[in-house]
Amino acid sequence: MKKVIYSLLTATLLGFSACSEWLDVAPSTEKDRDDLIETEDGFKQMLYGTYINMINPSLYGHQLTYGMFEGLARNYVWTPIQNYNYLSTDIRPTIDAIWSTSYNNIANVNSILKDIETRKSLFSNGEGDILEAEALTMRAFTHFDLLRIFAPAYTGNEKTVAIPYVETYERVRYPHITEENVVKKIFTDLDKAEKLFKDAGDPILSGRTTTSSGKGEFLANRQYRFNYWAVQALKARVYMYINNKTEALNYAMKVIEEGPFAWVDASVLTGDYADRVFTSELICALNVPKLSTYYDTYFTSEKYSLSDGWGIYGLSVFEDSNDYRYLYLLKNDKKNNKVISSKYDQKPHSTSTLMKETVPLIRLGEMYLIAAECNITQEPNEAIRLLRELKLHRGYLSADKGIAADASETQLLEYVRKETRKETYAEGQTFFMYKRLKLNAIPEFSPWSSSMTTLMKPEYYTLPLPEDEKEYGNIPSSQTGN
Repeated sequence: MKKVIYSLLTATLLGFSACSEWLDVAPSTEKDRDDLIETEDGFKQMLYGTYINMINPSLYGHQLTYGMFEGLARNYVWTPIQNYNYLSTDIRPTIDAIWSTSYNNIANVNSILKDIETRKSLFSNGEGDILEAEALTMRAFTHFDLLRIFAPAYTGNEKTVAIPYVETYERVRYPHITEENVVKKIFTDLDKAEKLFKDAGDPILSGRTTTSSGKGEFLANRQYRFNYWAVQALKARVYMYINNKTEALNYAMKVIEEGPFAWVDASVLTGDYADRVFTSELICALNVPKLSTYYDTYFTSEKYSLSDGWGIYGLSVFEDSNDYRYLYLLKNDKKNNKVISSKYDQKPHSTSTLMKETVPLIRLGEMYLIAAECNITQEPNEAIRLLRELKLHRGYLSADKGIAADASETQLLEYVRKETRKETYAEGQTFFMYKRLKLNAIPEFSPWSSSMTTLMKPEYYTLPLPEDEKEYGNIPSSQTGN
């Protein structure tokens, strides 16, 4: 019964389409919510509901992972729009849905956080603290992606008004605040979540990524929920985005050296139960029950392909036919004259439900790439070591793994760029790397040439706010924010 009630509550919250009303909650849902927060199971159902909202096709079930942002990064034949005209009627509904669905789920998260601290007595074994930590991490994670999407690239002058950071569950229109202050609030949430995870003994700290809680399986399969190591990895990602390489390196190396994540073994990449998402390397991922349907819908069309059916462009991107990401995660559909990613073609290949329905959010390889980039200037040999280790575990056979011992800083950064594109292909991260680096040209899709580029302008990297938000939102007129 609780599950049904929460589904109705979630549906009601997600039903508001006007961006100015994303935090409105119909009074008729409040009694349902009041019932849920009186029990341990009710809080857990509310948390499960927020993960269900995250896999909405407008968010990480499609657009923010293998969908629109891969097209914007020119990783597919298809591009969502020509010349990054975000005002086009073809793309505006998708952009508006990202905004409204994200903030609606933040409202759901805040519904949990409003009362969880005063109801910890409902829980045992530290589960209340872990539930609160997951909610805080989700709130930080979602706001960070909204910042990367709807605010200009971080430049060192972060007084520009950006987005709202919503921290309470109430009927207000939160003011848009500066990029700098959004980042501060992200770290406030992550710092609190980190302490809660650690003090409560998140099972992933034991070195096990898959475990049973012994009580309703609430703490099972920690890789498929926000967890202690996801906080460390997200901190590394955020610090990298704001160009604080000292802290980005610190957190990336913490995950690399202390985390329980192991490189995928080549033996599991073939056969009837091939692991196409490199499960042992996942720091955080989502379970998407409709993934096979989504894959059949999108990757069987020409739009999400890489090239002609001979794999020329695919090989030019992945560089070496021994690369696991080329060898096992691409397939040539010569009948239909295309090459497509098979990363999400998971339905026939595993007896594990989770492995069959997995969309990665953060993976181990990204931590190596962050650490490598942070070392380029001061410790280039360490950058080379990290890049070679990554490529060693991607099947490269040569002694230097294609990373020259005398590579310049420019060359090392190019190596990082290329590896990031390969490592996070169809996971929605390439576009944000280009934005962070403020590139004025990015690789262009072409089945005939790997040297073609797309010229980029700074405004191409920032999507526009919904029109309703611009008209009715609480946007300060000054550029200093609050």
